[in-house]
Amino acid sequence: MSGPVRLLDLGAAPPLRSQALYHGLAEAMDADSPDTIAILRPASPYFCVGYHQSPRAELDLAWCRENGYPVIQRRIGGGTVYLDADQLFYQCVFHRSRAPFDVASIYRRFLTPPVRALQALGLPATLEAINEIEVGGRRIAGTGGGQIGEAVVVVGNLLLDFPADIMARAWRVPSPEFRRLAEDGLRRHLATLCGTLGQRPSEEQIRRRLVRAYEESLGRSLVPGRLTRLEEAAVRREERKLARLDEAGHGAGRRQARLKVTHRVWVHEWTGRVGEEPGRVTARVADGRIEEMSVAGAVLDREEAERHIGQVRDRAQLDG
Repeated sequence: MSGPVRLLDLGAAPPLRSQALYHGLAEAMDADSPDTIAILRPASPYFCVGYHQSPRAELDLAWCRENGYPVIQRRIGGGTVYLDADQLFYQCVFHRSRAPFDVASIYRRFLTPPVRALQALGLPATLEAINEIEVGGRRIAGTGGGQIGEAVVVVGNLLLDFPADIMARAWRVPSPEFRRLAEDGLRRHLATLCGTLGQRPSEEQIRRRLVRAYEESLGRSLVPGRLTRLEEAAVRREERKLARLDEAGHGAGRRQARLKVTHRVWVHEWTGRVGEEPGRVTARVADGRIEEMSVAGAVLDREEAERHIGQVRDRAQLDG
């Protein structure tokens, strides 16, 4: 299709608005609606949980409430993320008839432009594992996607900076050692624009690179526009839905003793008997290899240590 794509360049948006926007656009979309790309950033910090996750299992909701962080559950996939003004969002909402059919092709079409924008800034960015954007093997952008109504939706964020300590503290985890390994995993395996470039690029510079990359990749111009009355009403309905979800503390569940830091990195924990004593084994696995492992409550001999290392490796293979 050669027609233009509507560009919504929205600046800062409140947490509910920043998520309700693409939900409302998708709900209001039909075949005659314009395909749309929105660029914005959150006005204040919050946590966002993927559609297939349980907020209660993923996050310490009491801590989030006490510290003033809203928790929003979106209707598309992806993991639990911390979002704030140091992240620039790109949200693609296209009618399903004008988007690829298979998941891999959808992500490739809509995530290749952010990769090219990062490359234009001088970073060796690549698209890995279908939907993870990396620089030098470290994730630099979060992504999610799915279908809402008649729309295909792909959203993502470029990290200018990231507070690993806040994300790690908010996770619901089985032990302090698990939290330590998870936080250290974020610091080791997450990249930011500020940290990688050694300086903070201007938001306007990133926006220009993104717009140009989408135009070149899609072969369609991006034309500034605004919401229609119908779309504005749909966005406001979605804001109310998301607010009710947060108030209800939606979802119940118990966190499994494993956590995905990136597609390459997982943290695992087992409790039970270690030798003849009760104990706990916690490990961070990167690219199928044990990066760090901790044993609490017992001292392992060589044979027992090798057995538990084997268990960690087996689990890593399953996750990979």
